[in-house]
Amino acid sequence: MKLYPKRRFSQNFLKHKGMLRRIVECAGVDNKIVLEIGAGKGGLTRELAERAFKVYSVEIDNDLAVVLKDLSLPNVVVVHRDFLTLDPGEFKPDIIVGNIPYSITTQILEKLVEQKNKFDRAVLTIQKEYGDRLLAHANEAAYGSISIFLQYHFRMEKGFIIPARFFTPVPRVNSMVVIMHKQDAPFALANEDRFFRFVQGIFCYRRKSLKNALKYLLRAVPTGVDEALLRKRPQELTVHDFHGLFTHPSLQLLTNP
Repeated sequence: MKLYPKRRFSQNFLKHKGMLRRIVECAGVDNKIVLEIGAGKGGLTRELAERAFKVYSVEIDNDLAVVLKDLSLPNVVVVHRDFLTLDPGEFKPDIIVGNIPYSITTQILEKLVEQKNKFDRAVLTIQKEYGDRLLAHANEAAYGSISIFLQYHFRMEKGFIIPARFFTPVPRVNSMVVIMHKQDAPFALANEDRFFRFVQGIFCYRRKSLKNALKYLLRAVPTGVDEALLRKRPQELTVHDFHGLFTHPSLQLLTNP
C-alpha cells in the first residue's frame, strides 16, 4: 500500500537510519519499557524494538496503524489512539520517545508536564527553533516563558540537530532532539498555574524594563522591589528572580486585593 503523508496530522517521516539510531542512543532504552509518540511508518519503532524490553507505539492514523501491525515485531504493541487523549501511566513507561508533529508540540509538552511522574525521561524530535526556546537560559535571545515552564519541571538537555533533508516530505526547517529528564522542582509553588501565567504576562513586554512590564501587567509597580532588578528586561531574569518577584509581599497585595 502506497502511503502519502497527511497534512492534517503534520506528518514528516524521518528516513535516515543513522539519525534514528542516534535517537535510540540518546534515549538509552536498553531493556526499558518505551512509549513511542506518533510511530508513523515504523522507522524509529524498529530501532527501539531492537534495544527495548517493550515498545508501545502510539499512532492515530488508521493506515499507519495497519502498517505498524504488519511489521509483526514481537515486543511491540501498536496503540491505535491519539496520544493527547491517553494516560501514559496505563503503559508504565520508563521512557517516552517521539518524532512529534510540529503543529501540536506545545500540547504534547503540556501533557508531559501534567503526567511527568509517570515516566523517567522523554526524548523528542521537534523543530530546532522551538528546541532552542526550551533550552535557552536568561540573557539568551530565545529565552522566554516556555523556557522557564519546561526547565521548572525537567532538566533539559540538547541531543543533536537533524537536517531537514533527512525527512519525507522535507520540512522547511531543521529539527532538534531534546532530552527531558525528570527532576525535583527548584522550589515549591502553591499555585503553579498562577505563577506561570504571571511569567507569561511579563514576557508579553519582553522589550521593556521589568518596571514598565509590571506597570502594563498590574497597572502598578510593587513597592520594596530591588531597583536593579526593576531596571532589567524580562529575558534577563532567572527563574529564581521570577519566583522572588512573584512571592514578594507587595506584589501579592497587588494580585490578591
